[in-house]
Amino acid sequence: MNRKKLILTACLAGMALPNLAGAQAIDEDNAALEKINAHSVVQNTNLIPTPAYTTIITSEEIHANHYKNLAEALSYASGVFVNPGSLNTSHLVVRIDGDDRVAVLVDGRRVNMDKGIMSGRASYDLDLLPSIMNVERIEIIHGTAGSYAINYDTPGGIINIVTKKGDKRETTVDVAAGGHGAWKVKAVTGGSLDDWSWMAAGGFDNVDYHKYKGTDGDTHEMPNSDNNRREMVYRIDKQLTDNTSLTFDYGHLSNDTGTWFSRKYPQDYNYEKLINHFALTYNYKEDTVAPGYITYYHNYTQGDTYIPGWFDDHEDEKSYSRWENTVDGFDWHDGWRISKDHTVTAGLMYRKTSVDNISTDISNPYNLSGNYNEDISNTSVYLQSVRRFDKLTLTGTSLYNDNSKFGGKYVANGAFDYTADDKTTFYGSLQQIYAVPSLDELYYDNQYVQGNRDLRPETGRKGSLGVRYKLSDKTNLNFNAFIADIDDPIGWYYDGKVYRADNFENQKKRGFQLAIDHEFSDKYKASLSYAYTDTHTDKGDGLGNQVDVNAVAPNSYKAVLTYHDDRWTNNLMLTAGTGRSGNYYSGSYYVWDANLNYKISDDWSTYLKLYNITNESYEKLGSLIEPGDVPAYGRTVLMGMEYKF
Repeated sequence: MNRKKLILTACLAGMALPNLAGAQAIDEDNAALEKINAHSVVQNTNLIPTPAYTTIITSEEIHANHYKNLAEALSYASGVFVNPGSLNTSHLVVRIDGDDRVAVLVDGRRVNMDKGIMSGRASYDLDLLPSIMNVERIEIIHGTAGSYAINYDTPGGIINIVTKKGDKRETTVDVAAGGHGAWKVKAVTGGSLDDWSWMAAGGFDNVDYHKYKGTDGDTHEMPNSDNNRREMVYRIDKQLTDNTSLTFDYGHLSNDTGTWFSRKYPQDYNYEKLINHFALTYNYKEDTVAPGYITYYHNYTQGDTYIPGWFDDHEDEKSYSRWENTVDGFDWHDGWRISKDHTVTAGLMYRKTSVDNISTDISNPYNLSGNYNEDISNTSVYLQSVRRFDKLTLTGTSLYNDNSKFGGKYVANGAFDYTADDKTTFYGSLQQIYAVPSLDELYYDNQYVQGNRDLRPETGRKGSLGVRYKLSDKTNLNFNAFIADIDDPIGWYYDGKVYRADNFENQKKRGFQLAIDHEFSDKYKASLSYAYTDTHTDKGDGLGNQVDVNAVAPNSYKAVLTYHDDRWTNNLMLTAGTGRSGNYYSGSYYVWDANLNYKISDDWSTYLKLYNITNESYEKLGSLIEPGDVPAYGRTVLMGMEYKF
């Protein structure tokens, strides 16, 4: 980056355009007393929340609702949708603003895989996330974000999983059982002694099969839909001084799941996932409003697929294939308070990814060969400035990214937050998009899927505007609209023989979200949200802009009624989708779920979960084969008990 660009970067960062609900200035005296979590993408050095459509799911909500996993917790958030992947139903993909390009972080560390997962443009499978038992909160940001979380290649938004730090000595055990051979046993324990603290969580989660109601009106058993998950995570913290500490994280996950491709063409494939990861973090300036940290992390992720056959060792099966994604990364993040109304943050992110992908040799089915073996490295340096001018806050983030395969690129994001009065706040952002192809999109090559080494990076812009308005002391409204225009969008298309990766001409996304929450009384609350998303892609085939098959639902509705008292926490949720293309979906859907939780005592609680109460026939994923070919799960029941000691 030349000197002129460096000067421009500094100027943009000093003036540019963030932050969200309740964006009230933090009093200087109070700010000095507040403990800022440097690994948060909402509460960091900015002193003000993020200027975007933001949702935070707290540990209290997670515990009160006994969410089974992080994917279930995310499904309750407005404008967030969790669906199977576009090419593989054993993947769980999250979409924000109708976009599967979403950054997924754990304690601020990015876990997206440069390999990709061959499900649209998604680069992470939610099934790989750690145990929900050890989660302090889930932060969800729609669209652009600044600081170290600048998501220039993931315009959908950011999900950051913040884990718990050990405190009081306490252990919680959660057991549950339900239909279809479902059962789980999970536990979390933590504590502290002098300058040490620790947390550990783990467990087992099993489902033998799922059932669904088909378009014929009858209930059927899902082919090859078993799932066996084993997980464990550890976190150890050591306080070195009053404002410095060390944090060590380690996690392991294994998951053996059946992979069904469609109702019409079921395949008896097994998919085994394995994860080992660790991170060592040095935290400093913890007693300031601009803390910093240095992190080294290592992630190893492996996936094995095969058709069960004659051999005890599945590596001997002629259908066997394996991919290995290894990441070594280094993050540095620091901040400085220039004045009461001005903070600056800066940092560096480096990660190197190595992918080894092997599969059966087509010409010799009993020999394994290298599909591809490639490395890619990425280095980013960034600078962000947050300045407050009375009621207006401007945030600018400038970043220079250097990729080993695609060279250097300068990107910038800007956002604003304006508090008109004690009831009304306006916010908005302008986001530059630059997303390089995944390694799978570049190099994968077998008889079913073929990459493209000539792919170009995606480029474009995304802008958003929103308003938060307090209708009354008990009613709040949040409205947000966005528009995105992307050139050279990357996608997989089926040419009648194989799926190929290619750059299309253009992709346009338009949409808005409206959310209203109301408190009827101390016990009864309700929230209603509506999301409209319009996604059209010009594939350069002369047909012009066409509706994206992965758009899920142009019109999405979510309504939640909550009852809470000293004993009960109950939720009744309706999710609905309308306006879906008849070429890919069987029609609209209306699904009711219930979550009943009863606190027997301070130590004992019990819960009952009812999914798809009316046994609705619907799909979360469209099908190119015929509408209704990828059905969602039918009615499911799970009952559990939790004990804390």
